[in-house]
Amino acid sequence: MKKSNYEKMISGEVFSGAHPDQFALRARQGPLKDAVDAIPAGEIDARSEALGRLFGSTDGFCMVNPPFMVDFGCHIHIGFGTFVNFNSTWLDSAPITFGRRCMVGPNVQFIAAGHPIRPEDRNLPGRADSDIPIDVACIGGPITIGDEVWIGAGAIILQDVVIGDGAVIGAGSVVKKSIPARTVAVDNPARVVRSVDD
Repeated sequence: MKKSNYEKMISGEVFSGAHPDQFALRARQGPLKDAVDAIPAGEIDARSEALGRLFGSTDGFCMVNPPFMVDFGCHIHIGFGTFVNFNSTWLDSAPITFGRRCMVGPNVQFIAAGHPIRPEDRNLPGRADSDIPIDVACIGGPITIGDEVWIGAGAIILQDVVIGDGAVIGAGSVVKKSIPARTVAVDNPARVVRSVDD
């Protein structure tokens, strides 16, 4: 059976970034994001509950400080006690999953989406079922972050990355490959420099 554009997106296959289902999902999720934004930052419990409606799942209390941006929101899953500081960006064409009690600094990006490298593969003609005269091929991959991870300010976490429990990602690092548990990784591309126990 032929997969829908959405099914291709979630399964990590190439999908259309200008397909009507993309716009429909954003339209459905937009009011949920607007509801989160309308709650004053000081109303912590109300914001946590609203995040539970925007995100795919939350395991009880969590905090994502405003402002923040999501592509959809419904593919984000956050564990209990996780705190994300302001100006985070979440491109959740694939699942972005956090464990419990993680800490994320300001201006961190979670990029679970990308494009084919060759321009011939990523630049598509406009769709007959769309008013937009262009289309673009996209491909996503999940991001999985374990329990008690600390991600420093300005880090970028790319698709198909797993960060193990208790790891630390240094400020400004670009994480392109998975990071083992209980290690400290820094730089661009991020590389492990030591254990958290050293």
